[in-house]
Amino acid sequence: DSQIDWLVAKKCAHLLSTVRGINAIHTMDTTRLLHFPINSKAWQQLKLLIRGLRTQRYDFSLDFQGLLKTAVLGCLSQSHTRIGFSHDLVREPPAQWFYHRKLMKPAKPMHVLALNQMLAELAGAKRSPFSPLDLVAPEADEHTVNSLMDNEQLDRFVVINPGGGWPTKRWRPERYGALAARIWQELKLPVVVTTGPGEEMLYSKIAEHCGSPAPHHFQISFIQLIPLLKKTILFIAGDTGPFHLACAAGTPVVGIFGPTSPVRNGPWMDGDEAVTRMLSCSSCHKRACTAADDCMDIPVDDVFSAVQRRLKNLKVR
Repeated sequence: DSQIDWLVAKKCAHLLSTVRGINAIHTMDTTRLLHFPINSKAWQQLKLLIRGLRTQRYDFSLDFQGLLKTAVLGCLSQSHTRIGFSHDLVREPPAQWFYHRKLMKPAKPMHVLALNQMLAELAGAKRSPFSPLDLVAPEADEHTVNSLMDNEQLDRFVVINPGGGWPTKRWRPERYGALAARIWQELKLPVVVTTGPGEEMLYSKIAEHCGSPAPHHFQISFIQLIPLLKKTILFIAGDTGPFHLACAAGTPVVGIFGPTSPVRNGPWMDGDEAVTRMLSCSSCHKRACTAADDCMDIPVDDVFSAVQRRLKNLKVR
């Protein structure tokens, strides 16, 4: 048996708490560490964290992020063997200096999940076929989402998540509105639009361009998406955290891709769909677009066709 511990930024620890099989979750408050003037208490906590990691005498540390700070933390943990990506795969080149074993770049582009599996193989893990995770949300969050669905009398429904951390990854809310209208009018399926903090205007624009009836609106947390993903028949979004959560949960998805590659970041279950507009600058991985043409200028017809195909193949999970 193996002990699997995870070191994660404090702001992301709540997600790992939903994943089975992790023995211990170690957190660090990266926000406070970067605060100026220097937060002495945060740095003292980091010192205690590193001391605690060293007492575990880890056989391996695996750096899936490829950042300088994560590579240094693996080094500071004094694990026996540090494993990470090679120069061509790390996100910050100096990170590679801190690894004992490195995963070299494959000859052809691969999904990030496959790359992470190959990295784990360097520690002796055995690769298995991709399969959904059994994510478990707290009971209170389950109850909140179930109450929302009961109040709206929802059974078979489609979820649209229009947000995104990068402006370049967001499909226009006007087009989401037109898409929601067609899903209801042509497929007779109600649509739920989910938004997070500060995204209320996205729903307002979607509702404005959808017409009557307006789509349902659920303002829920990231973790509360988990029970919703188990109920919906289809999830539509860009290359964002909620989209990858849906993929991990095994929810049927249609992904809308622009500056990032669906080959690397797209859905990985049979039958799922990724819609993209290929340009000479596609997969630029930029947060701001400097090109005259917009890779996210994807017609509603293209996304609606992908929705129809995915719904036709719902048994393929």
